[in-house]
Amino acid sequence: MDQPSLKALAISPGKLSPGFSPGRRQYTVYVAHSVGAVSLTAEAGDPSAALQVNGLPAASGQPSSPVPLQVGRNVLRVEPGGYEVKVVRAHPAPTWVRVQEQAPWSARDSAGEVVFKDRMWILGGYTPGLVADVWSSADGVEWRQEGAIPSASGINIPVNWVYEGRMWVADNEGTLFASADGSHWEKVNGQTPWKGRYATGGAVFAGRMWVLGGKSNGALHADVWSSTDGKQWVKETAKAPWSPRQVFSMLAVHQGQLWLVGGGITSYHPFKAYREVWSSPDGRNWTKALDEAPWPGRIWSTALSYQHRLWLLGGFRAEPTWNNFADTWYSADGVEWRELSCPEGWSARHELSAYVFAGKLWVVGGNSWPLTNDVWCLDIPGLCFLSSPVVEEFTGAQYRYQARADFNQSGGPVRYRLVEGPGWLRVDAGSGLVWGMPEEVGEVEVGIEAYDQEGEYTRQGYTLHILAVP
Repeated sequence: MDQPSLKALAISPGKLSPGFSPGRRQYTVYVAHSVGAVSLTAEAGDPSAALQVNGLPAASGQPSSPVPLQVGRNVLRVEPGGYEVKVVRAHPAPTWVRVQEQAPWSARDSAGEVVFKDRMWILGGYTPGLVADVWSSADGVEWRQEGAIPSASGINIPVNWVYEGRMWVADNEGTLFASADGSHWEKVNGQTPWKGRYATGGAVFAGRMWVLGGKSNGALHADVWSSTDGKQWVKETAKAPWSPRQVFSMLAVHQGQLWLVGGGITSYHPFKAYREVWSSPDGRNWTKALDEAPWPGRIWSTALSYQHRLWLLGGFRAEPTWNNFADTWYSADGVEWRELSCPEGWSARHELSAYVFAGKLWVVGGNSWPLTNDVWCLDIPGLCFLSSPVVEEFTGAQYRYQARADFNQSGGPVRYRLVEGPGWLRVDAGSGLVWGMPEEVGEVEVGIEAYDQEGEYTRQGYTLHILAVP
């Protein structure tokens, strides 16, 4: 019986599909756009056989030289034996990028976070044990310790913001501090009307500092407070129309309004988390925009506004399953929500720190069990394609590719047009469905534009490989 040409074959990064079998000659691997090259490790069945990967000599059992990948379809050939590995590299689309694996500050969650003087600041948190150290960074990579907040109780899911040239943060007891440089902190108010509450929501809105909701002494709250100096607080409403709850970091300012995105109660069993979305133009009058959002209910999550969209990041639930979340949701209007599917990203976690900084969305630290101190960012420059094209089809078969683009500044409908392609190819202007029936074997260049009525547009180009029916 003849010895198989290869007795082992693997690829890095990635994984062969299906798994290697000596008698199978064709494999497929899909990789993210960030993967610009791969290496194949082949082991010859005959020790004397001369191995080649894409025409270049390779040592048996050792990774080959990196093989560069073009965006789309790549066919890598391994000899002897006529093996083919098809590698499909995704087209560019927004995704999370890790910029720092371990920041110098201790791993933590429940920290305060603000953007101030062109830097990201992280304030205290749970390590475990509550701390009050202060760190800052201009790029997410290099961090420096600025000092500490003079709090005996530490920082834990605080209300915090930037207002009138200073950073503000409340400690675990509700004492309010402020600083103009991160090193020197002033105790502004030790007897705030919301003192002693856990997981209140805080924001700067309409020229004032705002605090709402939370839990204290077994009671939940739905009141709303505001202040212009941190000392005198005005009760804007004693009971908002949303049910009393803990707000965590699920309060954001978006499109000139305050938005309350979910919230819940820190009880594991039974577990209570809201999927409602509320908005207010003045902090006193609230409108329910949505009763049940499509994302799973959660606590210890974060909402914020970035690139004309409202975002919800991470969180935790105890029922029906006990798990953290690693999802990224967004909405232009608080009503229609979509999940941004990213091929790469941070681990499932709760009580992360999130920032909008330097044109990017950032996720820093949080609790993945264990606590983390990594740093991630997401860069969305504007209208862009989120979908990766279908790059192969057989002659005489129905080709279909559902193109989708988003993040136009207006948030209005996106339409599509075909700007390059063969005569048999069509695109539905409203849905973005690209379809048609190829007639001849070969390669064709395809170009699609996504645009809106404001004139914003983006283009996606790709090579479509038309194959003969085997």
